[in-house]
Amino acid sequence: MKVLIVGAGIAGLLMYRELQCHGIEADLIEKQEALNNLGAGICLPGNAMKQFEALGLKQAILAKAHQVKEVRFETHQRELLASASLKQGILAQQPFVALSRQSLMEILSEGIENQIQFSRSIVNVTHKQSSQLVRFNDGSLLEYDLVIGADGMNSNVRESLFDMPELNDLDVTYWRFIVEMPTASLEPSYLVGESDAFMFYPIGKNQVYCYGQAANQQIKALYHDHKKSMLAVFKHYHPSVISAINNATTISQGRLKSVVSNQVYCKRTVLIGDALHGCPPSLQQGVAQALNDVCVLSKCLKNAYSIDMALADFKSIRLKEVSWIVNESNKIIRLAQLGSSRFGRFIRNVLIRLQGPQNVKAWRKLMADQEVK
Repeated sequence: MKVLIVGAGIAGLLMYRELQCHGIEADLIEKQEALNNLGAGICLPGNAMKQFEALGLKQAILAKAHQVKEVRFETHQRELLASASLKQGILAQQPFVALSRQSLMEILSEGIENQIQFSRSIVNVTHKQSSQLVRFNDGSLLEYDLVIGADGMNSNVRESLFDMPELNDLDVTYWRFIVEMPTASLEPSYLVGESDAFMFYPIGKNQVYCYGQAANQQIKALYHDHKKSMLAVFKHYHPSVISAINNATTISQGRLKSVVSNQVYCKRTVLIGDALHGCPPSLQQGVAQALNDVCVLSKCLKNAYSIDMALADFKSIRLKEVSWIVNESNKIIRLAQLGSSRFGRFIRNVLIRLQGPQNVKAWRKLMADQEVK
């Protein structure tokens, strides 16, 4: 069996490593000239760390990560609405950590970076009876038994080969950056305002991942200067938010989107990671679900009688969970948008106080589901 993995991001690197472990020949291509370490922080809940432990990567991650103990939901002026411990019950089984994307990419690419084919991309794919004929940007033509699209939310593989490649635009703008600030007593804190929110997430000693979002209909103006945009949106927030924004050196800005299609695979091409289930980071499940994709797909390829059967098995196993993740993540975005009216803010804040952090409830469910498997 010969496999082509498109995209050397987190999902692609994990897939390549796993196929190597199973003795499956694979080419890993990346359209960029080098690994993309852009992006700010990566949050790894317990269900992700349990899988990293199974892959033998847990200790390497712990050496570079910051472990958190609780999650806090606060008003925009930092008045506590609800908190939840990550050191009790089923959540205590694994550490909950956060680290920079660059640190995680360094761990995953160690020992294999020289095997990645950089500046290489697909021009087109022709489906044959039992293989895929791939033409590359340098004009070469190679045949593969399976193509794996691991090329992110805006997947060229999905766009080129799948029936429903469109993304659902949630009409929400986001910003993210890493800033230096004290972390000695800081735990992950989600500040909710009107239809906007801001998050502080410690990822190392005195290093904090900051994330903000706002519904587009509530934003008066977006400027070319991302810092200026943030200061305009979050001007009514606590001074710690304003200080963090002012101290940011590089701010990334984008729009929240989610994958719509449940197709999973098309002939001998299958999607994994954000290409399959990209959605808002409400539950911090991007890496955890990419890990699930990789582990399940590699087992299906190893155990099934044929690749076609393996892909059918992969879809039947993964579709229910990834659909739930996308739906729940989008639901939390809609919950945040209740704050656009005074009555809606009251209802939303009461729900948070009574039910606790929605993301923590989801992590408990995912950990319990993981035990059953």
